[in-house]
Amino acid sequence: MQTPLVSICCITYNHAPYIHQCLDGFVMQKTDFPIEVLIHDDASTDGTADIIREYEQKYPETFKPIYQTENQYSKGIDPFRTYIFPRIQGKYMALCEGDDYWIDKKKLQKQVDFMEANNDFSICFHPVKVYNQNKGKFIENYTIPPNMPKITDIKTLANGNFINTPSVLYRNNQEVFNELNNFPNLVIGDYLFHMLFARHGKIVRLPQKMAVYRIHDQGIWSTKNAGYTYPIWLNLLKALLANFDNDKEVSRILKEQYLRTASDLLDFYITNNDFDSQEHLISQVENLLHENSYFLFIKLINNLKDEICSIRKTWTYRLGRILLTPLRVIRYLRRA
Repeated sequence: MQTPLVSICCITYNHAPYIHQCLDGFVMQKTDFPIEVLIHDDASTDGTADIIREYEQKYPETFKPIYQTENQYSKGIDPFRTYIFPRIQGKYMALCEGDDYWIDKKKLQKQVDFMEANNDFSICFHPVKVYNQNKGKFIENYTIPPNMPKITDIKTLANGNFINTPSVLYRNNQEVFNELNNFPNLVIGDYLFHMLFARHGKIVRLPQKMAVYRIHDQGIWSTKNAGYTYPIWLNLLKALLANFDNDKEVSRILKEQYLRTASDLLDFYITNNDFDSQEHLISQVENLLHENSYFLFIKLINNLKDEICSIRKTWTYRLGRILLTPLRVIRYLRRA
């Protein structure tokens, strides 16, 4: 058997309604190179593992799954770090979770062709379609900022994640896997991958939409509110800040992203009258970034902007919110 050029990394958990589309997207790839599909099923209870076994039996040289009998994620064990990465053979690695899928037969070929011709690039990605399972339709995808250049780098990425998971192809790099040891207590997410790989080369965006990112109620991330997702994101940014402290420009941009995220989280706490969490967040920002009044000033500006631009509220409600926001900020400045 030939050594695969691309290792497709896929994690699944209770994806039975979607896993056929995901695996068919792998099978339909037309390439002039061999691939392998490394799947980790985390003890699904809905028949996902049985579906994967069908593909394993049909394509035994390509599909290389691991079936768990106990859920590893709930034990704090990272499936990528522990079960997927040690098995990668490819020069390149692609990501696609079990509820997403690819829609272009030439996706991998197009990405590999570019990477083979451009050794100074570490990441190749493309725009995706976003499907809202609850609404039963495709919706707008705002992940990629308007007018973002085709070619970017880690400084652009440090400003925020614009790469959807099922779109990415990395140039395999052992240094990145070694760097993961700097994040021992952090469950690996795609943004951490992006940042570490971007440290070793440029980023290119191909123009075609070649994958679908699915939003549904069982999603770990996409349907959760700010009170759940933002603290996790802040924890990730905190770890990245510590890891990139020798790069002043990247650290500065990450710091700005941290402040924006903290500002939005504070707005969530204000709206929900969660005073303890407000105080804890302000203390976190002050201790980590040695910022306090600056942070609250950003909060004030963002609140004013959001209230003025809102079209969902009556003008009297918006005016009241605008007038109350400075009073809230002054209050927290005094308490901080």
